[in-house]
This record gives sequence, structure tokens and C-alpha cells, in this order.
Amino acid sequence: LNLTFGELWGGNLTGSIKFSSRTAYDLGVSTTNITETSSTDIGFTASYSKSGFDFPLFGISLKNDVEFLISYTSTSNSVVRYDMNNYTEDGIPQDGTTRTSIEPRIKYTISSKVSLSIFYKRSTVEPKGAARIPPTTTNEAGLDVNIVIQ
Repeated sequence: LNLTFGELWGGNLTGSIKFSSRTAYDLGVSTTNITETSSTDIGFTASYSKSGFDFPLFGISLKNDVEFLISYTSTSNSVVRYDMNNYTEDGIPQDGTTRTSIEPRIKYTISSKVSLSIFYKRSTVEPKGAARIPPTTTNEAGLDVNIVIQ
């Protein structure tokens, strides 16, 4: 779902939302097991951009652009085994993870050849079931400077 709003404070506000879900079942004939593999993704992005405003920098007043962006994603995967000889409704969890990421970003365009971007990204991984990976959290921050040389 993509959303575009009318002009707001002299700029444009846009957003998008995504949701998807998948489930697959595999039958092991020789093992009498049914394996359920499922995945769920949800995410959104929102951005606000404003173009052509004056901001004096180093004594020069250029027409500048600025964009504020935030994105969030969450992906959950799981594998559950159902033993048909000893069936339980919940099954036996085999593997799974939940991965979550959030990233705010500010992009400032000084001219058609120079742009700056500041960002922060936080990513987490949480195991589910009998997953063999440890829970982790990663924090990233940075400054991107793009200069076009032709």
C-alpha cells in the first residue's frame, strides 16, 4: 500500500506499508512427519521531502533539498514439525527467528553534485524454538557524503 499526501509545510509526505505471509507444508512419507515452514513480513516507510529552500552555507545561498526518512521491517520465520505417530497440536518447534530493523535517515542535497546523509540503524535478531543462533543487536550510525565528479 503506497500513500502520497498533498503538500504539507511546503513539502511532500509519502509512505508505504507492506505485509506478507507464507506457509508451506512438507510431508515426509518415510518419517510420518509434517513440517510447517512459515514466514511473516511487515514493514513501513515514511518520508518527508522539501525542495528549493534557501539555506546559506559558507556564504553561498543555494537552492537546497532535504528529506527525512524512517523505515521499519520485521520478519518472522519458523519451522515446526508434527509427528503423526505422536501428534500434538502445537507440534515440535525446530527453528525460527524474528529479525527487526528500524532506520531513521536525513538526507540533505546541497546541489545536483553534492549530498549528505546521516543515518542510524538498529537491527535485532531473536531466536525462536530450537534455533541455534544467539540473540543479537546491532547498532550502526554514519554519515554518507556523495560528490559527483564528471
